Amino acid sequence: MIYEVEVFKVFVLVLVRFTGLIVAAPVLGSRNFPVIAKAGLAALCAMLITPVLPVQPESVPNDYLPFALWGLNELLVGLAMGFVMTLAFAAIQVAGQIMDMLTGFALVNVFNPAMETQVPIFGFFYFLLAALYLLVLDGHLIMIEHLAATFEKIPLGGMVAHPELINQVGAWGSALFVDGLLIAAPLAGVLLLTYITMGLMGRVVPQIHLFVVGFPLTVGMGLLVSAFLIQIYLGVINGMFDRMWEHVGELVLGLS
Repeated sequence: MIYEVEVFKVFVLVLVRFTGLIVAAPVLGSRNFPVIAKAGLAALCAMLITPVLPVQPESVPNDYLPFALWGLNELLVGLAMGFVMTLAFAAIQVAGQIMDMLTGFALVNVFNPAMETQVPIFGFFYFLLAALYLLVLDGHLIMIEHLAATFEKIPLGGMVAHPELINQVGAWGSALFVDGLLIAAPLAGVLLLTYITMGLMGRVVPQIHLFVVGFPLTVGMGLLVSAFLIQIYLGVINGMFDRMWEHVGELVLGLS
């Protein structure tokens, strides 16, 4: 009976760590993913991981308060991993915001149920593209695999946040703006040439109403450039995902 109670307590802690990841991770944390499915997935992962856990250096406490603190510790591990993974998708939204300002779509936003925010049209399109690409690459399985591997380096209740980890997370946050600019750069270059051409047309033919002509022209160029460069964008997104997994590995080392 005592052994069964100990196993159940370990199961609860493992469940909490997986719950933190599933709540905060991109795609898995989406509101489009039913809550019952999230709970079932977290419980299933905990059931599979609990029997094969490595020997823990400390026994799980029996008192309520220490056990609750251990549970909070496990929740923070999962949330931290999900947050790091979300940074890649935040970069995509930054790129979409830049594209919308350049093309004139900044006046129109759509609701993104996955992020629960109003997002630009281009940002929503590239978010869906990245989410589908992540699923094609089995990224949702890789997320779970990475979290399952954390139990070897971060035992239950053994998370330790090193000070240098804060600087690393800040650097990753600043990198998302660089990635956003890289995604938006081709469109920005084409639209710059478009604006120069429109300015010259306005000087040569003053009768042309540039506002009436310019808006559909910039929108059309934005859509056309995005269609032609979709393969290049997928390559950039793939590189962002590769760095995302590297950052997850560095996060685990910083918390161990």
